[in-house]
Amino acid sequence: MRRGRPRRSGEFCPLPTQPCGARRQDMSDRKPVQNPGEAPSGQQPTRRSFVTFGAIAVGAVAASGYLLWPALRQSGLFRTASEATPVAISMSGFSPNVVKVRAGETVRLQLINKDNSTHSDGGGWHQFAIDELKVDFKVAPLDVVEVSFTADKPGTYDFYCNVCCGGKANPYMHGQLVVEA
Repeated sequence: MRRGRPRRSGEFCPLPTQPCGARRQDMSDRKPVQNPGEAPSGQQPTRRSFVTFGAIAVGAVAASGYLLWPALRQSGLFRTASEATPVAISMSGFSPNVVKVRAGETVRLQLINKDNSTHSDGGGWHQFAIDELKVDFKVAPLDVVEVSFTADKPGTYDFYCNVCCGGKANPYMHGQLVVEA
């Protein structure tokens, strides 16, 4: 049995709320079909999409930090007072070539000589010297030496290697110790 109102011709209207004889439906007020877990366009995101985006963002930050940390740590920008700052020395110079510390703080450096003893100039030895602070350390080929000294006065001090590679005349065999107040 059909439900609805009878039309004039004896047929029934499918929807009792529509006037008889109406053939088209107004589609402007219909909502679009949406997939489960998906936010409708123009509306707030669902919890699922928010959690997914958050997990991706946290993962990206963690991955970039993991990949960048060795470079930042070696740069001397991030270190604790008890931790020695690694400074690699080779024929191509010092890396990092700028080390920052605070005045009165004990400067702790890990000097890493990357050259071997067959180096033609100076036998592979390198030097870390700062004339103004009376600092002078020599490092054997392929050796690692931890050194410490105190920098009391704020300022910028040049350090250099005068053992090989053209000595002080070589612009690559220089760096700076920046002592901040």
